[in-house]
Amino acid sequence: MKLPAGTRDWLPAELQRKHAVEAALRAVFAARDYAEVQTPHFERFDVLASGLGAESAAAAFLFADRSGTQLALRPEMTTPIARLVSSRMRGAALPLRLCYLQPAFRYDEPQEGRMREFTAAGLELIGADGLEADAESLFSALEALDAVGLREARIDINHVAIVESVLDGFAFEARVRAACHEAIATRNLVSLRATLDAAGRASAAPVLVELAMARGGTDVLDTAARLCGSETGRAGLERLRALLARAQDLGYAGRVGIDLALLRDIAYYTGLVFEGYVEQAGFPICGGGRYDDLLPRFGFAAGAVGWSLAVERVLIALERRP
Repeated sequence: MKLPAGTRDWLPAELQRKHAVEAALRAVFAARDYAEVQTPHFERFDVLASGLGAESAAAAFLFADRSGTQLALRPEMTTPIARLVSSRMRGAALPLRLCYLQPAFRYDEPQEGRMREFTAAGLELIGADGLEADAESLFSALEALDAVGLREARIDINHVAIVESVLDGFAFEARVRAACHEAIATRNLVSLRATLDAAGRASAAPVLVELAMARGGTDVLDTAARLCGSETGRAGLERLRALLARAQDLGYAGRVGIDLALLRDIAYYTGLVFEGYVEQAGFPICGGGRYDDLLPRFGFAAGAVGWSLAVERVLIALERRP
């Protein structure tokens, strides 16, 4: 008898290892005074779509109740928590520190590290702006990776405003800009050059290729400073510079780097974005960033920053350790 694609059973020893990872994560959450919340496994689809955007919402499993209301299994946890805060916690003192460890469901093509049913764990810091909030989110992710046994993990960071600033400088039409954005995020240089050639904008290729390939340490900041032409882009650059300095102070030197092509695949990110990696896994272990425009979509004027990981990906990385 076959299971549905992208799902799995958990045998006793496997489940024990999974619970151990979850317990380590909850210990990190508690140590930082994040309170755990839980939302329904499914939401109204229009609510999820208003937060996620059409492209990301397309990954949701859809169904209808008997009254005809379109519902969806949640494909991630940040949007449901934004809905929860906006509807049930409007009077709470800010900032709010919330965490979760819940199943999520995404209609992806199943492959290693990408399941249709997975366990999402993460933190959301709501109502806090500035460097300190971004640093708390970023370095709590490193703490969590250390706690589950992935002390070799490293994190790449970027700022959305840097990429947008460079693209702004070319005044592309919307279609060309979107195609360039996708090609940069995937480092598809063939597609990037083809898009620019077709649009008669081949002269932009050297700059955008350099942007797409810029990854490393403080030297990448010099590249970003040369490519950025706007005040918002330069402000994003300075935020990254400050976070690198904070990583040095906290003993994370060498574990935090810059990747100017890093653009998370959910449309609500507005500032810092980051992803965590280990050598033995060919996929990100965790990811997150700042999303100041998400809660206002639900009528609650508050910025936020957070991160999440899939517990199953952590287990794969742990199993592959030498």
